[in-house]
Amino acid sequence: MVVLHKKVLRDIKENKGVYIACMVVIAIGLMVFTSMSIILDNLKGAQQNFYQSTHFADGFIQLTGYPENKVKALGNSPGIADIEGRIVKDVKLFAEKSSDKSSSNHTLRLVSLNSPNASTLNQVQIASGRLPNDKASEILVDPKYFAANHLTLGDSLTLILDGKRATFTIVGTAQSPEFIYAMRTAQDLYPDPQTFGIAYTPLSTVKGLVKEANQVNDIVFTLKPGADFDTVKEMLQTELKPYGVQSIIPRKDQTSHAILTNELKSLQGTTRTLPVVFLGVATIILYTMLIRLIEQQRGIIGTLKAFGFTNREIVFHYLSYPLFIGSLGGLLGGLSGIALSYPLTSLYEEYFALPGLRGTFSFKYLFLGIVLSLSFSLLSGIKGSLNILRLQPAEAMRPAAPASARKTWLEKMTRLWSMISSQAQMGLRNIFRAPARSLITVLGMAVIYSLMSVSWSMQSMTDKLTTFQYDNIQKYDVKLSLTRPLPAQATAYTLAREPGVSKIEPVLEIPATLKNQWLKKEIVIMGLTPDSTLYNILDKNGQKIPVPDSGILLSDRLATLLQVKVGDSITVESSLQKERVGAKEQTMVVKGIIPQYVGLNAFMDINTLQAFLQQGQISTSMLISMNPQEVSAFKNKYRDASEVGSIEAIQESKDKILQMMKSYAFTTYFLSILAGIAGFALIYNSSIISLSERQRELASLRVLGLTPKEVLLVITSEQWTLTLCGVLLGIPLSFGLIAGMAQALSTDLYSIPAELPPLALLSAVAGTAFSVWIAQTRTYHKIKTLPFVEILATKE
Repeated sequence: MVVLHKKVLRDIKENKGVYIACMVVIAIGLMVFTSMSIILDNLKGAQQNFYQSTHFADGFIQLTGYPENKVKALGNSPGIADIEGRIVKDVKLFAEKSSDKSSSNHTLRLVSLNSPNASTLNQVQIASGRLPNDKASEILVDPKYFAANHLTLGDSLTLILDGKRATFTIVGTAQSPEFIYAMRTAQDLYPDPQTFGIAYTPLSTVKGLVKEANQVNDIVFTLKPGADFDTVKEMLQTELKPYGVQSIIPRKDQTSHAILTNELKSLQGTTRTLPVVFLGVATIILYTMLIRLIEQQRGIIGTLKAFGFTNREIVFHYLSYPLFIGSLGGLLGGLSGIALSYPLTSLYEEYFALPGLRGTFSFKYLFLGIVLSLSFSLLSGIKGSLNILRLQPAEAMRPAAPASARKTWLEKMTRLWSMISSQAQMGLRNIFRAPARSLITVLGMAVIYSLMSVSWSMQSMTDKLTTFQYDNIQKYDVKLSLTRPLPAQATAYTLAREPGVSKIEPVLEIPATLKNQWLKKEIVIMGLTPDSTLYNILDKNGQKIPVPDSGILLSDRLATLLQVKVGDSITVESSLQKERVGAKEQTMVVKGIIPQYVGLNAFMDINTLQAFLQQGQISTSMLISMNPQEVSAFKNKYRDASEVGSIEAIQESKDKILQMMKSYAFTTYFLSILAGIAGFALIYNSSIISLSERQRELASLRVLGLTPKEVLLVITSEQWTLTLCGVLLGIPLSFGLIAGMAQALSTDLYSIPAELPPLALLSAVAGTAFSVWIAQTRTYHKIKTLPFVEILATKE
């Protein structure tokens, strides 16, 4: 057996290039599996511990105002275990100097704190400092906002709350389970701790500053075991109807939890699919390499059997090739995956405020990675070495009988065949001589091409979710959001007189419940002016769609969730509807279904929506086109206004998004490089096999006077043909893969466009061709050093 072990090492050394390439492909797959699995476990563990320790709520209610003294009585309703009322308001940070842009656009979401003895839900976890005193103007802020703005304990913050200024002293930092991923609105996509953060102060302090005395505008609750959320929700809607209920959502729809849950699903999908792709490519390489090795060593196998080695010993000997490569690749991939998990975990810490999220060394996934690698390697080895069992010693020591030769279907096309060079004809014939191996190579190249095309399309996906939204849809310069609905005409007239303002369009955004039979969804309906130019509704071809004067437009994901199509009728209900005689619901016809990449909305004519509410000509925000140089002065003037909730400058938001996008650019290149490595390994392996099988043929060509480049054409014609077939097969595979990703990753917050732009397809072609070219340069080097005299002198 020692002799056989030495033989394994000698054979691997002779073909170290192919085996190293295969080992790298295995290591890449295991690196992805190990790193993503560790991050997934770290995120899940930190999430569960944080939720349990802070008693994260099951339901969230937003309403205009509800008497504080009635909240506990509401908790006696069937199905509710615990309930708490709070005051939650978005407040602006006051800048001492009007020219101070660094803090003029800062917003804090102020959340009231119940006394430590009374608070049971959504408790804050102190990261530094202490809890604020009930009798002092003290405040806690979230650690990310604290760090991003270089604050220290004892600093003062002046907030504008309902038109009044109030100064608070920072006494600590704290985190809450409902703001793990803190965004001002769902349209922001990414957290921006420099301009938006979460702040906490005692309820008694907040009550002295807001207009709604002894009322809460936010209620959280947990359910009793076995209670049905929808049943509890219907009961609460009836009870809270007079108090302007805006939304009642379960935990699964809470923004922060939904984003974190979607990220966990995405990571789980990555750990299940991407490693399998790379391990599958490695299996193909090992299988074809082992088949070639066994065919080359028929005489050696016959000699071993003649000397008394059993079939079992010889099969185990040839199994040791893939197992040796698999164990080394698995160990290398596992260790590199563990090392990669630390910086990737730090990257997640930048976006998710999860206490206890830390990188860990995992022996579990190191072991599982090696087992996974060995399983795939063993699969290729068993499949490749079974032919040994059928070989008898006398038969094995004779050369294999040549396969029957006949004209291929391509050769029968005489005119086309005559146009091909003789070297290319040799390469094309070899494709049909080994159809199984050629098919496997084509499938492998198709998978590699699809990975490249999808990775290159990620840039287009990001553009659709970010810059496309600002460049093509949101065409305004400033969006001024109101704290409550106000008369549209009067508000627009007041703002139109400001310097630099060229156009104003009122927008009415209302919470609503859309129903189609038993299916329903809570969303925001946007009411736009019929001739709106500051907010465009576009179809899939980027053409503008006018707002219909009646009926409703739905985003494609919303239409899918409600299972409706154009022409169907749905029922619409909103908490802002004025009480009418008759049904509270109204039936509307779906006039169109449009793509929407950010958010989950329905769209209506603002006049139709106002008539639906029966509250007059009201609006909740104003879209403004103005001179960019006047934006800063405009924001400074209205930042203290009691009726102004927020002022968003679109250019600032776009710049922020573009800056954040830079950190994601590496993903595109990283996946493309990984796919390129796999492509190189696959083609290089195929080239080496072809070279080793046809050494006498190629050596004869060299003796006849052909140059190494001319001889290389025999190999390259075969490889380029297989690559072309792989690309053609990979194009529909790419579309299927992107469609699956879009369906799996789309949420109510954003929809992944199932589009493959031509540039992504062409970039994948270029990337695939480059990996093939690199592999063929290595083959060319081997052809140049081919000892053709020795090969031809070898005895049969």
